[in-house]
Amino acid sequence: MAKLQATRRRERPLDKDFIDDLVAANRTLARLNVLDAFGHVSVRDPRNPHRYVISRSIAPESVTGADILVLDLDSQTVDPKDDGKLLYRERFIHGEIYKARPDVMSVIHSHSPAVIPLSLTAIRLKPVVVQAGFLPPETPTFEIRDIRKSGERGMMVTDIARGAALARTLSTYPVALMRGHGEVVVGTSVKQAVVYAAYVDIDARMQTQALALSRDIVALDAAELFTPEEFDINRPWEHLKQKTLDDVARAKVDRAQFGLEQTQIKK
Repeated sequence: MAKLQATRRRERPLDKDFIDDLVAANRTLARLNVLDAFGHVSVRDPRNPHRYVISRSIAPESVTGADILVLDLDSQTVDPKDDGKLLYRERFIHGEIYKARPDVMSVIHSHSPAVIPLSLTAIRLKPVVVQAGFLPPETPTFEIRDIRKSGERGMMVTDIARGAALARTLSTYPVALMRGHGEVVVGTSVKQAVVYAAYVDIDARMQTQALALSRDIVALDAAELFTPEEFDINRPWEHLKQKTLDDVARAKVDRAQFGLEQTQIKK
């Protein structure tokens, strides 16, 4: 025990920019109405891949740096000083996805009202707008009835078994819908996950609006989808994050980072 406590004392603290980005992710998606009072965002701990960082149970728009906790992949607190703090009941979504997907560095669970209707029918979420080209041709939907045991109740992912089942539905995709519940979005960084979550919401709205006009809609085909390397997430990330910044913070933004090099070459 003494050795463990000494190790914890020696461990470097989380970088302030890392914490600020996690706070901004929560607040930005809340202001976009992608997250409601019950959504949450996590990031894999850069110091230890077998842990992740997430807020205590609090409304996303209220998250501050002081609310940030470190959990292990079984979704339990690591630091004894955090014992007893109220945790998100559905934190197992995050831990089980990190276990199943070593490539994932950030997980977002939201109850986007634009997405939920597409989880209720046989019509799958498809990429229909150019910025949603990261989506697969059809996004899978998690059905909790397939994992809920006889006598169990509810639709929330409140234990390891349910979280692992959701991770299996997510598979290698960046998004999985949750029937009547919302969705989970993952990324290789918190920036990517936030940008993806924002465009999933937009794509779902556009698809639903198009379906109101006609059932015969044109989704993106394979040649119109893109790889992560073909999409500059810095530009939409900064656009979204600035919704949470004051004028002083906006003035400090490094605008030199925007734009992929290959998109700047004159042809």
